[in-house]
Amino acid sequence: MKKITKPHKPKEDKYIFTEGVNYFETAKTSIWGTGDKDTMELLGKIEIHGKWLNLAAGDGRYNLNLLKKADFIVASDIDESALSKLWHNTPKEYKEKLDTKAFDITKKFPFEDGLFNGVFCTGTLHLFPKEVLRQIILEIDRVLKPNGRIIIDFATDIKRTSPSGKLIIFGKEPLYNLKDARKILKNLFRNYQIQMHESEVVEDFEAANPPYTLNCKFVILIADKR
Repeated sequence: MKKITKPHKPKEDKYIFTEGVNYFETAKTSIWGTGDKDTMELLGKIEIHGKWLNLAAGDGRYNLNLLKKADFIVASDIDESALSKLWHNTPKEYKEKLDTKAFDITKKFPFEDGLFNGVFCTGTLHLFPKEVLRQIILEIDRVLKPNGRIIIDFATDIKRTSPSGKLIIFGKEPLYNLKDARKILKNLFRNYQIQMHESEVVEDFEAANPPYTLNCKFVILIADKR
């Protein structure tokens, strides 16, 4: 895969929440850090096999963790520069079981029905209002095999603070609270066997555009398709 350096400009009114940066001018590690402690612990314990879709993978915060367990990973994002960084930073021994695909998560996914054994998505779904979120979940369900597994996180009670102390909000993001998020997720995945784990985090994202400190609660959901 060639290096793609052209920034993908955000269009928050169209639900495109990109950073608008050349990812090859960022550090080799993900701009989002090495991963949330509770999510990393879950990935170390949970069964992951077959072909998985890493949805809204960005520049690869958790992608190597998935590659070490799954048989094949398709890492997807709307930002080709982020995916290009992900691919170039993947160790050579894992590249043979990695593919990338750029597309808009709010549109029909460019995959056939029942293609994946699992779908993984973090740091993204909380940005969408309920009607858009519902369409995304329907597409996830469509491309997931029977008995497939979904692992997502869903941030709530979000507070982003810039270095100057200014509050940062992305477009018209809904800003869910924990109680409502649990109710919404339970309804969206009512045909699944689900587990929900609650956590919270305070994290500095100095390489984000703009940089900020995130303080939030979040739900980690594991959903098994019946």
